Amino acid sequence: MDLDLSRALTFGSMAEAYDQWRPTYPDVAVDWLAPTAPGYVADVGAGTGQLTGALLARGLSVAAVEPDPMMLAVLSRNFPEAEAHQATSTSLPFDDGALDAVLVATAFHWLPFEGTVAEVQRVLKPGGWLGLVYNVVLPVTEWERELVATDPDRKGEGGERPDLVWPFPGGTVETSWHPWDWQVTPEHYRNNLATNSAVMRLPEVERRARLDAAENILRRVCDELHSPTAAVHHEAFCLRWTCA
Repeated sequence: MDLDLSRALTFGSMAEAYDQWRPTYPDVAVDWLAPTAPGYVADVGAGTGQLTGALLARGLSVAAVEPDPMMLAVLSRNFPEAEAHQATSTSLPFDDGALDAVLVATAFHWLPFEGTVAEVQRVLKPGGWLGLVYNVVLPVTEWERELVATDPDRKGEGGERPDLVWPFPGGTVETSWHPWDWQVTPEHYRNNLATNSAVMRLPEVERRARLDAAENILRRVCDELHSPTAAVHHEAFCLRWTCA
């Protein structure tokens, strides 16, 4: 995933909006990704806790690792039962062999690969794994393809699953895809798009034009459906790398 890594720390200024408008992950994906309770896991690049809450709900002990203090503050408010660590993926605050799993939700592309992998190998117990999850937009309808055009990154363009691969050093890699539909209002979709790092960096006139366009597409579809929401098709991509 070829993205500008300088965008990684732009989210803190919109931490409250990120928390309110970003979707979580389907239960089937989290069940596939996470170890069974009891277990001790780290949610690295945890943001405001979209994955953290789902892990806590499954009875796991969760350490949330997030470098942005504004994002971490929102997570700690929402999930005080999680350990909160302001730290990076290349300097994880855990003893050797402490964790059953290290999980990263929609953030692995922001992390330095080699340094992160080395730290993951250090902190995992034997048989533990690194787990990744991404919500991938996969448009089905013509109006969903119109929505793709409002995203500067054009995520989902072509309607095919992206080739998400990383050069893990040995071990075992397993992957799984889990389709799900995001039932969303026009206002919610607009506010979610506003938390996109590429949108956040646009000049104000272009930013507002893209947000208006996305909201208008959803509003038109909802009016046609006589429904307050419309279903935007996604698949959750999951990966487990078990170290050798």
